[in-house]
Amino acid sequence: MTMTTENNLYEYMQQKLKAHFQNNQDFNQDIATIFEYYKSKLVAIVKEAHHEKMEEMLFASIKSQITNGYYMGLEILNGDSQFEDDFFRQAEGMISQQIPDMLRTVTNNSIEEIITNDALRELTSWLVMEYEDVYPLLMDISLNTASLGTKWAFKDEANKRDIESYTPQFRAILANIDDVSYIDPQSFLTLIAINDNSEVWEIINSDYRGLEKIGEVTVLRMNREEEQIMYFLNVSLKNQVNTNQQESIINSVAVRLMVMNEVERMNIVITASSVVDYFQFN
Repeated sequence: MTMTTENNLYEYMQQKLKAHFQNNQDFNQDIATIFEYYKSKLVAIVKEAHHEKMEEMLFASIKSQITNGYYMGLEILNGDSQFEDDFFRQAEGMISQQIPDMLRTVTNNSIEEIITNDALRELTSWLVMEYEDVYPLLMDISLNTASLGTKWAFKDEANKRDIESYTPQFRAILANIDDVSYIDPQSFLTLIAINDNSEVWEIINSDYRGLEKIGEVTVLRMNREEEQIMYFLNVSLKNQVNTNQQESIINSVAVRLMVMNEVERMNIVITASSVVDYFQFN
C-alpha cells in the first residue's frame, strides 16, 4: 500500500467516523451496547473505588478500538482479497460473524500487538497489575470492539456501492433462521433443529481465541385451552460461564422470545441448567 493510499484511507475514515459519531443513531447505539456489556463484566472484577477510572478508560478504549477496527476494515477492503457485491448482500449478522476471523487472519492472530490500540493498552497495563485473570477479558474487548469498527467500514462500503444488506425473511420462534442472531456483543445463536413448534439452538461465544459452544437453547410452543399459547424455554450453559453471565444470557434469550412472538412473560416457562460440557454421538 502506498503512503498516498494510506493517507487517503485515513482521511476517509476520519470523515466517516466523525459523521457517524455526530449523526448516526445506530452507530452510537452499537457503541453504547458494547460499552455497557463490557463495563458490566469489569465492574464485577474491579474494586468500587476504581469504577469511575475504569469506566472512563474503557469508553476511551472502545472508541479507539472502533477507530482501529474501521481502519483495518478499509485495509482489508483495499488489500489483495476481492470482495464481490454478493458479500455485502448477506444479512448483517452473517457478516459480523465472519469479521473476528478476518482480523485474526490479517494480523496473524496478533491481538495485543496489532489489534489493540494505545488507549486499551493503557487500560490493560493498569488492570493486569491490579487484578488477576483479567487479561483474557481485555483481549476479548480488543477483538470484539475492533470487529465492530470493521463492521461499520463494511457497511459504509456497501452503502458506497449502493448495496442494501439482506433483510431476513424466515422467522422462527426464537430468531431468524436466515441470519446470525446476537444475544450480546460476544455471543450468538445458531440453529441445530427445527419444526413447526420446537427449535434447538446453540449459543456460540466468540472470544479472542476463537469460537466455542457455551450453551444450548430448546424452545417449545404449545396450544393450551382457550387458544392460549404457552412457551417452554430451556437454557443450558457451561458451568465455566459465571453466574452473572448465565443470568444475563438467559434473560436475553427470554426477552428475544417475548419480542419475536409478542408474548407476555407469564406465558413462558423457563428452566435452566449448568453443564460440564457438550458431546455429540453419531
